[in-house]
Formats: sequence, C-alpha cells, structure tokens
Amino acid sequence: MEVVKTRFQLQGELAKSSPNRIYKHVFDAFYKIARDEGLRGIQAGLLPGILYQSTMNGTRLGMFAPLQRFLKADAKTDGQVSFFFKNLAAGAISGACGAAVGSPFFLVKARLQGQSSVHKIRSAGAEVFHYRGMTDAFRSIIADEGWRGLARGMDAAVPRVMAGSAAQLSSYSSCKRLVQSTGFFHSELYTYIASSLVAGLVVTTVMNPFDVVSTRLYSQSAKHLVYTGPIDCFKKTFRAEGLRGFYKGWAAHYFRLGPHTIFTFTFLEVFQQLAYDAGF
Repeated sequence: MEVVKTRFQLQGELAKSSPNRIYKHVFDAFYKIARDEGLRGIQAGLLPGILYQSTMNGTRLGMFAPLQRFLKADAKTDGQVSFFFKNLAAGAISGACGAAVGSPFFLVKARLQGQSSVHKIRSAGAEVFHYRGMTDAFRSIIADEGWRGLARGMDAAVPRVMAGSAAQLSSYSSCKRLVQSTGFFHSELYTYIASSLVAGLVVTTVMNPFDVVSTRLYSQSAKHLVYTGPIDCFKKTFRAEGLRGFYKGWAAHYFRLGPHTIFTFTFLEVFQQLAYDAGF
C-alpha cells in the first residue's frame, strides 16, 4: 500500500490534468505494479520502510507518555478540552523528534518506491532514480549530494509527523476516554480497537497533504530542484492540481495506516499493562 500511495502522489505531479494516468485507483495500481514489476516492485522500499517505522514510531511513542506526564495530562482530573490540547502538544513534540530521527530512511524509501522499471511515473522532465536497493541508495545520495543530502526533505517530514502524530495521539486518547466514560464496551480491547479506527481516519486525513509534499521533496535531488522547500511545494501543488492534489493516494494511505493504527495502539496498551503489572 505504501508503494501504491507513493506512485499516486508522484503521478501527474504539477499537471493540471492527467488524461494518460497509468494508475486509475488503488486496486488497479496494485495489480499493475505486481503484474509489471513483480514482487520486487510491490515490496520496493520494504527494508528502509521498516527501519523508518521502527526509528520514527519508537521515538514518538516512547516520548509520548513522558510528555503527557510532563504536561500533566490527566484523564481523571482534566476537562475534555484541556486533556485534548495537552495530548495534542505531546503528540506534536514527540512526532517532530521521531520525524527527525527517521527522515533518512523515509528519503530512501520514497525514492525506491517512486522508481519504476517499466513506467514513467512522474511528469516530463522530472528526475528519475535508478537505485538497486537501500545500500546503493544511501551510497549514491552521499556520493552525489554529500552527507547533507540525507537531510533532504526533513523540513517537510517534521511538520508531517507533527501534524499526524498530534492528530493520531490526541484523537485516540480523547476517543478512548469518551468511550470508557460511556461504558459502552465491557472489554477494554474493543475500546482500543474502536478508538484506533477513529484515530486512523483522523490521522490519514490530516497528514495526507503533508505526506504528498514530503514525498515530492524527498524525490528531488540537489541537482534537479523543482521546489525550494515545503511552502513552495504547497503553493505549486495547489496552483497546478488544486485541493485534490493534496489528497492523492488517500485511499492507499488509509488502507496502510488504518490497520497500522489499530495494531499499534492495541499492542501498545497491552504491553503497557503487562509492564505495569510487572512493576515497571
């Protein structure tokens, strides 16, 4: 789904219309990538993707609870609005730190997933990469752009994960608190799943515009600059593609992020309870 999302975000880049779209919808893209490029194509960027999720989520989720305590976000004593905004701040700060740590892996992931051995995904004149894998990508970026090249796109990645993390963590915490107060579910597991479903929809919708901008900035090198930064990318995308341009790949994004959110929070809650029971 991450490969499909990336291809949609780069397809028809800065084009006012895309009459010759390669991919029509999520399932069409999945089928064509698998048919034309095989398992290697549909699983492109898997290793840097895993490393990105591990470093980014490990940092932001690990920092979230300590930040909640620092900001004194208490579900029992805070009002609903106060509790929400404290979690919003904790999510944004932890998200910014996670984005900075994981950015080099996202850079490589985006470039590997955006390159196709069969189709020309991006608009005419756009840069095309030909990396053989993660190690080759890192070597090429450092050789061509220097160590600073690994920081490319970080200025877009930080607000991306700040917005997404703030939306996801605050909506999950607030929804969980609301559901628990109603006593609707007898099992805490169902409460976690229901709250995660809502959080998944919220985070996908809030983060997708930032995700489009991040993908496009990561997919340009110092030798071929289309955008001078995140704000320039937002402006050019809006002028050429309108609001719809910021929601390219939304469906694929949700198909990936929805289940990811459910599993992440459910396992996080279970492991936190186990750690608490063990005296940690």
